[in-house]
Amino acid sequence: MPGIWKRDAERLRRFVEAVVYVLRTGVAWEDLPERFGKPNSLYRRFRRWSQHGIWDALFVGGIPEDGLETVMVDATITKAQRFASGARGGGEEDLGRSRGGLTTKIHVLVDRRGRPVCYLLTPGQAADCRQAETLLEDVAFACLIGDRAYDTDAIRAWCAEHGIEVVIPSKRSRKTPIPHDRTRYRTRHRIENLFCRVKDYSRIVLRKDKTSRSYAGFVSLAFALINIQLCP
Repeated sequence: MPGIWKRDAERLRRFVEAVVYVLRTGVAWEDLPERFGKPNSLYRRFRRWSQHGIWDALFVGGIPEDGLETVMVDATITKAQRFASGARGGGEEDLGRSRGGLTTKIHVLVDRRGRPVCYLLTPGQAADCRQAETLLEDVAFACLIGDRAYDTDAIRAWCAEHGIEVVIPSKRSRKTPIPHDRTRYRTRHRIENLFCRVKDYSRIVLRKDKTSRSYAGFVSLAFALINIQLCP
């Protein structure tokens, strides 16, 4: 893979182990055990890989090719520490402010087994339904499962235009509820299971990264590891 220095396989392995350690424990780079090497060097290499999309490539390379007849969409909010704001150059960096403080929302599309297919980051206050088409447009599938947050005329029209079956319960505010397949809807718990898995990684559940690019590097790595775990 371009951008990966491979001359010393042992150092490369130690670097990846250090990043996974940070991902799992949420520890600050400077608090890494000495066996991993110099914290600043490890951090700079992690940032370089994030900027070059190497962590994203690891995730994309492990996306399952089977099971895409049915997909599920949802989002989860993660907290951000106070010092996650203030990135150089300003910019939003996918951070939102609310009563709960700084938050980032991870919007995810998964296959029928709950394996992540793609995702995007937004500020925490972003509406789930407005990100759905961005997630769906480059994926071929026949059935979409989502909760009431995705019950919009725009999403239903988009699915109808593409010949996609919709399994989404109607919002209580709909004057005429639209029926859905309740049996298929019960499988939606698999995307909730994914959120439980990804939040086992402390660096995801509490964002410490100032830039969205660095945080996305951790998210991509977490999803790559989860897809490995869920492979048959």
